[in-house]
Parts: sequence; structure tokens; C-alpha cells
Amino acid sequence: MNTREIFTKIDNRPLYGQLMGDRGPIVILDAGLGDASASWTEIQREVSTFARVLVYDRAGPGRSALAPTPRTCKDIIADLRHLLAAAHLQPPYILVAHSWSGINARYFANEFPNEIAGMILVDTVHENKYERFASIQTEEQNARMWAAVKDPAKNDEHIDRTASIEQIRATPRLYNFPLIVLTRASKDDLWNQIETSLQAEFLKLSTHSKQFISTSTDHFLNQTDPALIVTAIQEIINERRSADF
Repeated sequence: MNTREIFTKIDNRPLYGQLMGDRGPIVILDAGLGDASASWTEIQREVSTFARVLVYDRAGPGRSALAPTPRTCKDIIADLRHLLAAAHLQPPYILVAHSWSGINARYFANEFPNEIAGMILVDTVHENKYERFASIQTEEQNARMWAAVKDPAKNDEHIDRTASIEQIRATPRLYNFPLIVLTRASKDDLWNQIETSLQAEFLKLSTHSKQFISTSTDHFLNQTDPALIVTAIQEIINERRSADF
């Protein structure tokens, strides 16, 4: 199996990626906030048997240097597109995003819809999550939540989550490519009920969407239910192969 490491720099800041696979469409795996590309190892290896799979480390985790200023999804996608250009990887792309990185993937698709062949949101964060949580929490709980959300220094990548959410809200778009929403099994508490409701709202993002519920209650489906993610990638490729690939 062909594996190629990709090293590039942005303003003298190292950015790292790894491409695995010899043929087929390009699948981009984007890990959750604070996680490095290694979190996709099992899935990358499996998907590389039928597609070319790119994993990369955003500024901060893994082998990419931390950026000097707070970051937004716009900055992250600019980095990713720089990496794609350096690796000579042309669209279309299938985006697979876990957790907070769903915000990144959606920004990419909102700004460059013609470059996207499909998207898989793996238990991703909805932009209305924090307001919905605030409606059921105590003042003390809300103070802790908003302190973490609004201060980029509170997360390993210095992501400005508030500004990123504003960027998503400012660029709404109805997609016409296949969208698959992968959601963990819900637990019986108010927070999980809100999460389940918000996950269903993602289906409104595309004219061609569906949702699969995992048997795992764990947020890290890339670790606890990798087969579900691989199956979703295969489904999108099969749907689009005749037209695009």
C-alpha cells in the first residue's frame, strides 16, 4: 500500500499530512478538537484499500506547529487547502469530520461547494449546542461552559469557537451532495437528548442526506465504531462513482 508523508510550511510554520492509498477518490479525515491524525489510523488503513485517504494535523496537535494567534474554521480550511495544493491533490473531496471538526468541514463546503463530492459528520458539534445546553444548566454550569467556549486559550489549538460559529452562521448553504450523519447512541439525560435532537437537524443541510445511529454511546466513534464510518464512506463513493469518479 502506497503511503506518502506530506510536509509543507505556512509562514515558516510546519504543517503535516499523510496520504495512503493508490487509487480512487480523495477522502479527507479531520479529527476532533485537540486530536491528531493518528486518531484515524484504523479507518485510514481500511479505507485506503478502495480510496486515497488524507489525514493531517491541524496547527497544534501532532506534527504541525501551533499557530501564533487564535484560529477560526476559516483559518483551518486555508491551511488544509494549502496542504492539498502542496500535495497536488485535486478535488472533488469527500470530507469526514469528527466532533468540532464538523464546523471546519461545513465551512469548507459552504465556501467551495463545487469541490465537495460528499460529507460525513461523525457525532459533530452543532452551532446551537451551547445555547441549547445553557437553557437547561445552572448559572454555575453555564459560567464554566462559556468560559471554556469563549476563551481560545482554554483549548489545545487556540480555536476561537465563538468566531468560528459566527462564520458558519454567516455562510449558510443547502448542499446537493450526499451527506451522512453518524450519531452515537443516546443516553437518558437532558444533555444527550439535546445532542440527539441537534444531530437530526444536520439532515436539513443537504437535499440528499441520511442518518445512521451507532450502537456505541461513546462520542469517539472513530475509536469505538470504525466500521460504521468505513461503511458510510463506501456508501458515498458508491453513490457518486458513476457520475464523478
